[in-house]
Amino acid sequence: MPDHDPARQVGAAIKRLRSERGLTLRELAERCGLSPGFLSLAERGVNAISLTSLFAIAGALDVDAVDLLGAAGKRSRAEYAVSRHDDPRAARVVLGEREHRVLTADLPDQRIEVLATKVRPTDQPSPVTQHDGEEFCYVLNGELTFLLQDETVVLAAGDSIHFKSTTPHAVHNQGDVVAEVLWTVDRPLLRRSDGTTC
Repeated sequence: MPDHDPARQVGAAIKRLRSERGLTLRELAERCGLSPGFLSLAERGVNAISLTSLFAIAGALDVDAVDLLGAAGKRSRAEYAVSRHDDPRAARVVLGEREHRVLTADLPDQRIEVLATKVRPTDQPSPVTQHDGEEFCYVLNGELTFLLQDETVVLAAGDSIHFKSTTPHAVHNQGDVVAEVLWTVDRPLLRRSDGTTC
């Protein structure tokens, strides 16, 4: 696997930060609600990490998600921003079967992050995760399944879901085409370029 592979870079960052904090895989797993086996594969870059799992791991390590992603997609701070569909500078983050294009900017006191996300079909759903906050997902094209604690919700184009992220949840594209969705989370994924925490 090449050194520039995103999954391998994220995995190396997780392992480094875990080691710096003197945590075992089992201890980190207990903190973030993921299995030690999943974390072991993630650290080696074998198992790709979903956005929600990334939030959970970052929270357990007491860091910003950007500390796991590196410098990918850092943007300049402004009072407003216009996002063009063909902007080559737009932040793009690939995590496993998901590719996120960040639509929001680094605004002062920013409270949300909006992502144009593509989810490739996979044989298995993402690992079940839960974390603080809330999420909103609107399906533009294709189909996406949300596996919640007591229910399985299948969303088609035009459907949406809004839920507390403390609810155990997993996501699965069981269809034949890439699902395209708008995903909104209540915390910015990337730290602002001035170094302050969102």
